[in-house]
Amino acid sequence: MAGRAARPLFGGSWVNENEIRKVHDSVRYLLEQLPPEAAVGVVTPFTAQAETLRKRLRPYDEERLRIGTVHTFQGGERDVMVFSLVVGEGMHPGSVAWVGEQLNLWNVAITRARSHLIVVGDKKLWRKRGGVGAALLEAAERDGLALGGEDEDVLLKRLYQTLSLAEEATVTLGETVNGYPADAVIRADGATPQPVLLDRGMDENGDAARHLRLMLHRRNLLGDGDGGAEAARWPAWRLYDTDEQRG
Repeated sequence: MAGRAARPLFGGSWVNENEIRKVHDSVRYLLEQLPPEAAVGVVTPFTAQAETLRKRLRPYDEERLRIGTVHTFQGGERDVMVFSLVVGEGMHPGSVAWVGEQLNLWNVAITRARSHLIVVGDKKLWRKRGGVGAALLEAAERDGLALGGEDEDVLLKRLYQTLSLAEEATVTLGETVNGYPADAVIRADGATPQPVLLDRGMDENGDAARHLRLMLHRRNLLGDGDGGAEAARWPAWRLYDTDEQRG
């Protein structure tokens, strides 16, 4: 989405009102539709954007919703991450370049999302600019095409290759765990086997909240509820991102 970036009247870093409204609507919908145990995070490069969003979304439970810059999410994961880029018309070129160079910010936004990553930004701007933002956009669009048909085998191969990179780990595909099918199981010496659930993304025109509820339910079914390893969820777009990083 296109939006205009500006500095607040009281001074400070950049805000983008169009993105604030979009993030507000997205978060409100997610929190109302997702199961009570699902957690949402909002990350943004600029403190002023984060502070404005906190004020707009203050009524919501802080345990379910966390808003901040990259430092807020060090070591923490959320079921859904909403990434507000802020960059838009009116922003100083130096600030635009700074956002594009913040690899740690991009990494946190991508890797802290257990199931879904929602990016709010100017698609046209980032496609033209290139770099990490364009790569993320390309990965998201490829993920939307990788549903069903022959591409499913490609995704499983990517999943196997990605998980096999773990040191001293054995990966098997297509096992049954607790009577339910798992896409993969990871076994490492001395560790409890961990089932893996591949999230291929929702169908075209599907309901994102319903899709996530089903994924949470499938994850719970794969857990043995007896001290075993909780099933891990791997979104398909993260497999593409892994390839980008290795290349």
